[in-house]
Amino acid sequence: MIPIIVGTANLDNNAAALPMEMFVSLIAIVILTPIFQPEQNSDINDLVSSKYINITNIYIIRTIYSIIFLTILISLFSVYMYIRHCDITLWLIIGTISDAIFLGSLGMITSSICNNTIIAYMIPTVFYALNYGMGSKLKNFYLFSMTTGQFTPKIWMLATGILLIIAAILLKEIQKKFR
Repeated sequence: MIPIIVGTANLDNNAAALPMEMFVSLIAIVILTPIFQPEQNSDINDLVSSKYINITNIYIIRTIYSIIFLTILISLFSVYMYIRHCDITLWLIIGTISDAIFLGSLGMITSSICNNTIIAYMIPTVFYALNYGMGSKLKNFYLFSMTTGQFTPKIWMLATGILLIIAAILLKEIQKKFR
């Protein structure tokens, strides 16, 4: 749908950042947010907790393969844009992955705190909408900074996203110990 909504042919670097940041990065909300969803069912949680392998290892494995899948999807769309003669750089791809990891990590941390995936989908969606209204006032957490030629916020978002993912998994480990 992205090529229909936004043109994806013959774009320079800043213009190519528009579909990457505004649309492609949203896929992480769908991929990373439900990492903890299966264990929200108490029956499944009891079954998984009774097994030999630690549930934290399962969360880490799910997170790693979700990030790999996310990176593959973003790379495939980047190849598509490259074939359409867009100026796609490695920095643009890394910036999009940073946005995606940040948005997905917002969902993960919310899911680990409230133990509800539906609410966890809302937080990154609200943050995404907030970027339209507040824009560059968010400074280092402005999702669409590459359209203005700024890459520094992507470093902040990637670091924050990784820390939020770690915090979400550690929070689930702590919650498990107190059950």
